Amino acid sequence: MKLMAPDVSIFSSKEEKYMQDEDFAYFQALVLNMTGISLGEKKRDLLQTRLGPYIRDNNFKNFSGYRQYLNTLPSDHAEWQKLINLVTTNKTDFFREPAHFDYIETNLIPQWIKMGKKEVHIWSAACSSGEEPYTLAMFLESKLPKDIKYKFFASDIDTNILVKAQNGVYPHSKYHEIPEEFKKSVDLGRGVVSDWFRIKKNLKDNITFEIYNLIEDSMPGNQLFDLVLCRNVMIYFPKEIIKIVADKIYQSTTKEGTLFIGHSESLQAIKSGWLPHAPSVYKKVGKGKKR
Repeated sequence: MKLMAPDVSIFSSKEEKYMQDEDFAYFQALVLNMTGISLGEKKRDLLQTRLGPYIRDNNFKNFSGYRQYLNTLPSDHAEWQKLINLVTTNKTDFFREPAHFDYIETNLIPQWIKMGKKEVHIWSAACSSGEEPYTLAMFLESKLPKDIKYKFFASDIDTNILVKAQNGVYPHSKYHEIPEEFKKSVDLGRGVVSDWFRIKKNLKDNITFEIYNLIEDSMPGNQLFDLVLCRNVMIYFPKEIIKIVADKIYQSTTKEGTLFIGHSESLQAIKSGWLPHAPSVYKKVGKGKKR
């Protein structure tokens, strides 16, 4: 991803334009503690670009002034969620990483049939604006036997992006991302909304969207999952956070559970119960805890 240079015109004086070292160190530690995301020095400009306009619009003098304001707030203040929404990255598309869908069709669906599954539970662990769970819902609607139902728990740490996911409405510019055989799963807008399309209700009804922080102590959802998608998330985490998240997902899946991660990610650097089964696909080697 190409980073944009920060807009240094948003503050009134030279010393207010750039994030000072002590401010950057503060926000680095804060973001790591709240989200598990590690922001190296190369992310300073990105962080400045995202926080700068918000700081200006809310009449803080500079980054240090915003930092001092945050230090006065209780842990349950709504401002912390606003900060999380500002610093998180949301880049996703329909039908990303098609090899995963091939794996579902050739490995997981036959496995679920053999096991006599009547309902499969899937967790989209960083669903962003919803393209990932909606993609898989389209796929399963077409590929699963009709006597097997599916339910999704789709979560993200960003409350703003979850609103978009729940709406299930997308600009027509993304329509080309959906293969022809799955376009029946959406309704095209007409008239004043002809530049948009929406996901059909029967798919949306199978997905529950909720805010969830991958590094919090609680477990996700209220059942064990047959499949978890945590793709292009761990690239933002340091090694110790990757292990925490991988272990949590392990305990959140059935004994035959499967984990998909991004093709640019790996669990090789950590010790866990996950064993590689295909590129960016992991299977359990033991039993998960019962809920």
